[in-house]
Amino acid sequence: MAKKPTNRTSKHQRREKEEEFVQIDIFKVPAQQAEMYNVLREAVAEESLEIWGAEFAKAERVSDNPEEGEAVVAYDAEGVEQARLYLNPSNISQAQKARDKDQLAKFLENQL
Repeated sequence: MAKKPTNRTSKHQRREKEEEFVQIDIFKVPAQQAEMYNVLREAVAEESLEIWGAEFAKAERVSDNPEEGEAVVAYDAEGVEQARLYLNPSNISQAQKARDKDQLAKFLENQL
């Protein structure tokens, strides 16, 4: 008698699915997209630092929230946080669309 197929996934199949993702900061990104995502993430972070660095007293990358991951943060002269852009996949996607239209500064204004 033949064994009846099940809908269960084996440990091997689950491991293969897990291996299809790459950890970037606190996020798991599909392996096929990881390299491009990382390039875009770094570009958005660097441009955000430049824009906010010119507009505010200080801008830096911080990793102070383990649930949200790394962010670019802008501070005034007194060290009070004025803006924060988490470098998560959703924000990177939106920021990249703005970069494509040369409107990253406008996008960042909405983060204030």
